[in-house]
Amino acid sequence: MSKKGNINYKYLRRRKSWIRRNMTSVIIAAVALVVIIVAVIAGVLIGKNINNNDNKNQTNVVDNKASEVSEETTDEVNWIEETVPESVKNVQTQEEIETKMAETESIAKSIGSTKPYFIKVNRAANCVTVYGIDNNGEYTRPIIAFASSCGRAGQETPLVENYVTSDKYPWRLMVDGTYAQYATRIAGTDGILFHSIPYNSQSANNLEEGQYNKIGDYASLGCVRLCVRDCKWIYDNCPAGTGVTIYDDASNPGPLGKPESIKIPENSEYAGWDPTDPREENPWNSFSAKISGAADIKVKVGESVNLLNGVTAVDTCGNDITNKIYVLGKYTVDEKGTYEITYKVVDALGRSDEVKVNLVVE
Repeated sequence: MSKKGNINYKYLRRRKSWIRRNMTSVIIAAVALVVIIVAVIAGVLIGKNINNNDNKNQTNVVDNKASEVSEETTDEVNWIEETVPESVKNVQTQEEIETKMAETESIAKSIGSTKPYFIKVNRAANCVTVYGIDNNGEYTRPIIAFASSCGRAGQETPLVENYVTSDKYPWRLMVDGTYAQYATRIAGTDGILFHSIPYNSQSANNLEEGQYNKIGDYASLGCVRLCVRDCKWIYDNCPAGTGVTIYDDASNPGPLGKPESIKIPENSEYAGWDPTDPREENPWNSFSAKISGAADIKVKVGESVNLLNGVTAVDTCGNDITNKIYVLGKYTVDEKGTYEITYKVVDALGRSDEVKVNLVVE
């Protein structure tokens, strides 16, 4: 019998014979499959490593850039340069006024005019502006401005246009029994003059100081009051026949603005003197603006500094003008060094003081 039970021995012999015949191919296929599987796994692992490396490189680039920015920020020095404020630059100096006067008088002479100036009084602003003549014979050049006191309510200074000055008086008895210095009459105005603040007697040390402190506001009996310096300027520089216009413009005092007036402390032993009076015996001539409390300053690198801490100033008459102090200089607190700082102040009389100190950054 060729069979035992259900086993097909002939089929088994044929199958066994095929495996033996194709053993090499089977082995090669198996190896190839293993290689492919290994390659796929390796590719996945390599891809992950590449991504990780890229991320690390990008992180390093960002960190490096952040480090560079940090270094730049650390190395940056913040320099501060203090200069003259505009409010000070806009105030005319005496030298500038004298230059404009010389130019105006030269123009007047060249065109044959004996009236180099024209006076305009802004009654509403209590401000006087003097204009100089130009080459066309017109008064277009603002030369100097004065704070004034025009007539108070019920005694208003009259509005006039193109009137002229006439008589002049070094001292003038006023209608109320007081006296005034350097009075210049405005012709045709029924007794209206430019003049100083009243004095109780014909004496330069007997000023009504309370009236002086009203300069810039309505206070007179109709005349145009000025400090001695300013009414003397008109007295000295504006000949008889100089044009005068009195007008109202509360919104605009004039092209040069309205100058500030210094105040006299009423308890001062020199209260009877006008601080602007040029007389040699005027005791105010011995005083000036004064800065106090300025000294060398030491700080550490990076510390904030208030250069004005403890620094004060007074004007010629002793009034506090600390708020007018300004600082000049270039400095930094980001870097060690010694930097020169200048404190300066100018009062309403144009008198000044300055102090130099060192800012030491350690």
